[in-house]
Amino acid sequence: MSRSTEECKKAFHYGVSLARAYGAELSILHIEYDPFDKVGLHYLASLGSFQEEYRVHEKEVREELDAMIREEKAVGMAIKEMVEQGEPVEQTMEAVKKSGTDLIIMAAHEEGRIERMIYGRSTHEILRRLPCSLMLVKGEFSP
Repeated sequence: MSRSTEECKKAFHYGVSLARAYGAELSILHIEYDPFDKVGLHYLASLGSFQEEYRVHEKEVREELDAMIREEKAVGMAIKEMVEQGEPVEQTMEAVKKSGTDLIIMAAHEEGRIERMIYGRSTHEILRRLPCSLMLVKGEFSP
């Protein structure tokens, strides 16, 4: 979970439900990514408080994820937490290889131009390179 969208929350809950139903191990991967370190995006800092707003948002996302995990652990769900820093595609590939993951449940984000510029095309790249099965969780259809 990196953006705390409704789709991310749904993906988390799908993961919990499937792990419970199948007695599977659940691992949560949270990637802390700083787009301001990305080459060519240094000019975004000139947008004033944008960089600070991003950092506050990332902190809120982490706190929300921690609360969701605590809530599930309190009712007996075993959850392995993995927090990585860096580029989302590479960190996801590395975590999957290390852990032997056989299914990833991930939010399907609608990426606009600004989001694509900041995050890159991470969902598309993960789809192409992932060595295991993938379940994409979409939000409600909105025409």
